[in-house]
Amino acid sequence: MVQLEYVRKFILKDVNLHIPEGMAVGLIGESGAGKTTLLKLVSGLLLPDAGRVSTMGHDPGRYRKRYGRAFSAYFTGIPLLEHQDTVKSGYEGIASVYQMAPSVFAREYSMLTERLGFGGYQNQPVKALSLGQRARVELGAALLYRPHLLVLDEPTVGLDQEAKQALRDLLKERVEQGMTLLISSHDMNEVSHLCSRIGLLHKGNLEFYGDQEQLHWQYHSFHTMQMRVLGPLPDLGDIPFQQYQIEGDRLTLVYSSNYITSGEILRQIMGQTSITELVIRKADLGQVILRHSKEFLE
Repeated sequence: MVQLEYVRKFILKDVNLHIPEGMAVGLIGESGAGKTTLLKLVSGLLLPDAGRVSTMGHDPGRYRKRYGRAFSAYFTGIPLLEHQDTVKSGYEGIASVYQMAPSVFAREYSMLTERLGFGGYQNQPVKALSLGQRARVELGAALLYRPHLLVLDEPTVGLDQEAKQALRDLLKERVEQGMTLLISSHDMNEVSHLCSRIGLLHKGNLEFYGDQEQLHWQYHSFHTMQMRVLGPLPDLGDIPFQQYQIEGDRLTLVYSSNYITSGEILRQIMGQTSITELVIRKADLGQVILRHSKEFLE
């Protein structure tokens, strides 16, 4: 569905990326890593300085207008609706451009107004809407004609928690129905819930591309184990931990799952004392990217 081969543009350096049809891919990385540039290349809004970009089998810079209803994109600052139009008339204009049947448009528009919650201001001019309201209607416009490939750049900016959840549910449903999704976001919950593959950009380099388990293993395999013991404190000499803390009968261990499993740690400790409480936490994607960025900056 999407192919980048040794692509260079601005900060991007020899990026290679393949996204199969029906895949949901999340781009993460610090600000300025090249995420928006990559999405604009895929969308045909930018042309590469070197390398090749293929979107749905074509050069997106030349064939972007021919994709029709197969492709849609959302970028903050690039409106899909005319500011002087009302929300409803703007949607009707999109339906006309993409030749949606009136019954199909009516069904999809009704569903989006309900799910994204903009029915109460559908007759207001777009220019009169707040940032959050405009984000809801613009995202709905990107989804209106059910594209095969959807590109989203920081779609949750300006959305409240209710709208974020509604968008997440909609996107998840569309991906399950076969839509290909490429999304960049600083909202790690968004990425982790939606995407089966993650691309990690750092200073223009695609440092990682794979599933979330691989990302954790490669960049942040550290887990935290907290427990309360009943009896003597255990001897930790044979456990390859990164750090530990003892407060009374409470013990906290930080360890790498690349070197020892939680089961192995528990067997060693339970052979010496009793455990009355246990909590094991894995790092989330936000911690992964934060740690990764710091490692490159140090």
